[in-house]
Amino acid sequence: MSARYAEAATLDLSMYETESDNTEEIEEVTNDSSEALEDTVLLTGRVDETTDESDEQTFTVTMFESAIPLYANNNVNLRLGPDTSYDVVTTISYGTQVVATGQTDNGWYVVDYDGQTVYVISDYMQDTEPEPLVVETDPVVSTSDIIFVGDSRTVGMEYAVDNGDYTWLCEVGKGYYWLKENIDSIDDYATTGTKVIFNLGVNDLGNVSKYIELINSYMDLWTSEGIEIYYSAVTPVGDTTVTNEQIESFNATLQSGLDSRVTWIDSYTFLMENGFSSSDGLHYNNATYTNLYNYYISIIE
Repeated sequence: MSARYAEAATLDLSMYETESDNTEEIEEVTNDSSEALEDTVLLTGRVDETTDESDEQTFTVTMFESAIPLYANNNVNLRLGPDTSYDVVTTISYGTQVVATGQTDNGWYVVDYDGQTVYVISDYMQDTEPEPLVVETDPVVSTSDIIFVGDSRTVGMEYAVDNGDYTWLCEVGKGYYWLKENIDSIDDYATTGTKVIFNLGVNDLGNVSKYIELINSYMDLWTSEGIEIYYSAVTPVGDTTVTNEQIESFNATLQSGLDSRVTWIDSYTFLMENGFSSSDGLHYNNATYTNLYNYYISIIE
């Protein structure tokens, strides 16, 4: 029971074929040394780069004989070098296909991206296309005991826990205006005793007062229908465009402004105390999403 999206487009690998026309399918993400060329290169462009040559690091890159298609199994950064201290060129989303031309000795792939050589950590790449994170479904008419309402983090949680017994009203990159447009659909899935968990705000922290006004305006209706409302704190981030200080301010304002009938879930503190893992600073890995989901369930049941 979910809001759904289109899959990422695939890439044409023909431009990366060798002159030998070797079209043999590569099933593994690495080649043995007899089929690869090794070259030690000095990489520059680090965020912490200085003029002192002792600060530069040397990495060994094994170039593949043929390009390898790889797929992101999470949202992940493409960087100028094989370390998180290098500048981020862009972030690719779950399911995106890229072309790997080599691999470093410290666990990063060399990727050709839009004519530029960049690097991506191997932990979040795989050589088979992952299952679609979202697929089109018909409108759901059945009710649900628990409804999750959120943005891409809720989408990631749905994928991680794979629990189709609950309703997942979520969409990547959305915030207040999406919620305002879709909030009435909650009644399509809810019944007496349904618990609704909201987790929105990281994409538009400046709209905190609008979130408060919107949620509070529905509380009389939801209470009369026997629907229980929960709001999850915006959870922490790593290295991304927003800061945890901004998130803490948003959470404090939201918590104090929401109707007293809304149960606050302090998921921000939970992850700060128990730890989280994120490839791009904003989205979590499956283990973190699962831990957060279990925390939600422990609160509402």
